[in-house]
Amino acid sequence: MWRGGFSRGASQGDALRAELLALEEGLSLCWEGGFQKVSCECDCLGAVTLLQDRSPNRDYLHKHYDVIRRVKKMLARDWVVYVSHIPREINSVAHTLASWGVRNLGSTVFWRSPPDFILLPLGRDCMS
Repeated sequence: MWRGGFSRGASQGDALRAELLALEEGLSLCWEGGFQKVSCECDCLGAVTLLQDRSPNRDYLHKHYDVIRRVKKMLARDWVVYVSHIPREINSVAHTLASWGVRNLGSTVFWRSPPDFILLPLGRDCMS
């Protein structure tokens, strides 16, 4: 069931930072939406590994420390969040929304219902 989707175009940073920022934004939307149990599936193993490491001892050495710290603070709130790695092949929706963001730099859009361009990837992910 589609609960919402978003895309944000950014012209700075690398792919890992973009993944971490997307996780932060998605978690923020879930928190604001009042969800108490969230399953967050990410096709970026590097981001998942950083967030599953509960030891903050090395975080400050990472070049994306600012985002890692914010996301870990969100994960520590009074809710249940599972962050897991999934193959890119079954994450078509995320890839399509990220591609939209690359083509629309400077834009942030939230969709309450799936836009037409996401219907095929959504069906593909549902079948996976």
